[in-house]
Amino acid sequence: MITTLDGAIDVNGRSQPLGGPADQKRLIGLRAESSVVVVGAGTMRTENYGVPSKPGLRIGVVTLSCNLDFSAPLFASGSGFIITTTDAPDVPVDSIRAGVGRIDFAEVIAQLPEGMIHVEGGPQLNAVLFDADVVDAINLTWSPRLTGSRGPSLSAAPHVMQRFTLASVKTEEEFVFARYERINNA
Repeated sequence: MITTLDGAIDVNGRSQPLGGPADQKRLIGLRAESSVVVVGAGTMRTENYGVPSKPGLRIGVVTLSCNLDFSAPLFASGSGFIITTTDAPDVPVDSIRAGVGRIDFAEVIAQLPEGMIHVEGGPQLNAVLFDADVVDAINLTWSPRLTGSRGPSLSAAPHVMQRFTLASVKTEEEFVFARYERINNA
């Protein structure tokens, strides 16, 4: 996720204006390391997701309604698939289904390919993943911008407090890239 110095995560509903070349490079790097990308349907629509530049990369779109344009390039290319509940409507593309009425993300993750699952938000998806206790690491970009707005936060819902430790930090073009990894209290 990307955030401004004053905590905004978007400008008029889009995160792209907060970034820059260094942020895009970081995003492409994270996708290159990923076995799959997961994104909420609202973010996919707002950010106009297309075919990924990494050959073979699949993008799972989280939705309960399944009310999406399946002729869009992401789905028409075969790169996009749906993550939803077992009782959601049928879809004309690949899908992973788990849970009734609400998605069982632990079961979804068990069905995804081995490797790094890269989640690109938005805040509602982040919140349910934190609530499901399935987040192992957070890659957070601090943008050198201020918006003065008080919109949604990085994880727009209350959830059980979890502890993370700073694993790495890097700066480039005035952006700060931080990776936090979960502290297991087992």
